[in-house]
Amino acid sequence: MLESIRKYQKLLMGLLLLLILPSFVFLGIESYVRDMGKDSDLVKVNGVSITRQELDNAVKARADRLQQQQGRVDSAMVNSVPFKQSVLSEIIQQRLLAYELKSLKLAVSPEALARDLTQIPEIKALYRDGKFDNDRYVQLLKSNGMTVDQFEGTRRYELMTRHVLTSVMATGIGSRKVAEKVSQALETEREVQVLRFIPADFLSKVNPTQQDLEAYYQANVAAYQAPESIDVEYVVLQADTKDAKAYAEKADLFANMAYEQPDSLSPVANRLKLAVQTFKGVTRGGANALSADHPLNNPKVLAAIFSDDAIKNRRNIEALELSPGKLISARVTGHNPQSAMPFNAVAPDVKKQVSLKMAQDLAIKTGQEKLQALQKNPADVTGFGAAKWVSRNKPTDLTGSAIDAVTSVDPAKLPAVVSAEAAGGGLAIYRVSKIQQPSKVDPKLRASQAQQIAQLGTQSEAATYFDSVRERAGVKQINQVK
Repeated sequence: MLESIRKYQKLLMGLLLLLILPSFVFLGIESYVRDMGKDSDLVKVNGVSITRQELDNAVKARADRLQQQQGRVDSAMVNSVPFKQSVLSEIIQQRLLAYELKSLKLAVSPEALARDLTQIPEIKALYRDGKFDNDRYVQLLKSNGMTVDQFEGTRRYELMTRHVLTSVMATGIGSRKVAEKVSQALETEREVQVLRFIPADFLSKVNPTQQDLEAYYQANVAAYQAPESIDVEYVVLQADTKDAKAYAEKADLFANMAYEQPDSLSPVANRLKLAVQTFKGVTRGGANALSADHPLNNPKVLAAIFSDDAIKNRRNIEALELSPGKLISARVTGHNPQSAMPFNAVAPDVKKQVSLKMAQDLAIKTGQEKLQALQKNPADVTGFGAAKWVSRNKPTDLTGSAIDAVTSVDPAKLPAVVSAEAAGGGLAIYRVSKIQQPSKVDPKLRASQAQQIAQLGTQSEAATYFDSVRERAGVKQINQVK
């Protein structure tokens, strides 16, 4: 399916994805150069509106793409303002690129397009004895849902895009001197000792009152919700598929009776001598007390019994095939909406959470008091662990905030103490006593860091460039995303 098209020129296209996603991913090239209408405008780029409907279409397209890639999509995330805003930002970037390409009056000659297309193996293979098989070319594109005009228009657009981006990238040259200075800063080592004040060490010193527990429960009642559940009855037909005719008759009878007499499973159960089984407390995620392959943990069955019709009208669901020769029909007999669990049922967990919070507060308070004392007498090493050398390249077990605090110490004022949140909560005090450069440097790491710095320079140049395009295109916010 023209897989190589997506792999062609990975570096440039990778940057393209980072800066301005390809126009055809969401809406097609044409949608970025036509006026979508004047109602419900969100943003205008060069006087042309991006409408709420256009954004909705792009959000749906993005969600569909995520569904294909990940197998599932969080609907709450898709409907959130930040998600919609990120998609809108991409549409704006696409419009800006289209504006710039039009302003530059770029064009792709037939010869340049032909050279580009011959880099695609599936198309290169259409040449036989120096002649191009146009009929097979048309058929190849048709099998991928494209016409020649659509495909070649997209390739021209990509070529012009790469031309612009390549020009921008060429100006983003990283300084070797800057890279060297950055690497030296990342390599600089500091001798550090640690004194930690963690909640676990203070749990025995806290004792929450009943009032504390009830106040926490009321403030966090949303965290103590019993999930929606249903009570069901169901019948399963397990028939021998070797006798195809007999099986077909039983299966048809099972399906028809479950459908035609929707208010009860007893008729079909009595007719086919099946047991009506029951289970209480099935959630939308299934029944944890049952095996993973149980019918009530089957995704198709769960979707059916949690449908509006099944819950509200208590009708039999249609017969579903679980496996060859195995059918099921079910009926909701009771519905339990999501509700808050009573305090007494969750009191042990509430006490645990409140105790941890109080221990955390006490740990931080005690740590801060110790820090104030050490700042007056940084030579005091009482309670500190063994000294170790750390750097940004080799932070050992220090968190990001801890290494930031340690590297902020003034080399002219040692020893010095600083603090940061401890891993797992509480407070950690770091005593910095010495600073040195390592005796050896890692040439591979330095080369990698130099490359990253150059990439940052490129991205900075690209951001600056598109800021200027944004200003020239007169981007105007009309309404907020909801």
